[in-house]
Amino acid sequence: MARSARKPTILDHTAKAGARERALIAALALFDSQGVESTTIEQVRDAAAVSIGSLYHHFGSREGLVTALYEDLLERYRMALMADLSRHDTPRGFLDAFVKTHIAWSIRHPDAARFLAEHRYHRAVTVAEAKLQRGTADFLRPLMLVFRPAVEAGILKPLAPDVLISLVVGPVQAWLRSHRAGKASIRPDLAAKQLTDAIWDAIAVSATTSTTARKTRKT
Repeated sequence: MARSARKPTILDHTAKAGARERALIAALALFDSQGVESTTIEQVRDAAAVSIGSLYHHFGSREGLVTALYEDLLERYRMALMADLSRHDTPRGFLDAFVKTHIAWSIRHPDAARFLAEHRYHRAVTVAEAKLQRGTADFLRPLMLVFRPAVEAGILKPLAPDVLISLVVGPVQAWLRSHRAGKASIRPDLAAKQLTDAIWDAIAVSATTSTTARKTRKT
């Protein structure tokens, strides 16, 4: 059964949500409280106060509902992230904004963050793998345009894009897993600062190396 007393989720953007939105809200609550595999389409129907016909019209199947929920939450996360990233135009500014926003969004919407983190490779989600990869490429393209000049200028290490992304995203996800498990030892704001510093040290060229490289190019 869906939890009776919950903070509004990221999906609760209107008091007059239509059938599709109500179904996504109900599905997220049920998936979060009892697991995807333990949730039936009938439970979603009852919690959302919609008909089975409406559910099948919007999603096609229970698996389609899982896929739609994942895509919807991912898009909302990306929109929140891009809203903050758009205010920065330097690699360090981007990194600061990404880490702070990613942590803040995940803590503000714990059910959504859990679903995205735990169900990326659910069989229903992997059916849409090609679409997800295209969306990821479109999302990352403008970000990489900020980092590429910094690599050419010797500010950032010439890392492969997938390695760079792993170094940026991986540590933040690892800390969030600890936070969700109640094992985080410091506050989120302090974690964001320490993570940003550590990630920057991993991807940036040291001042000494950068100076030496510039002198070498001049000779």
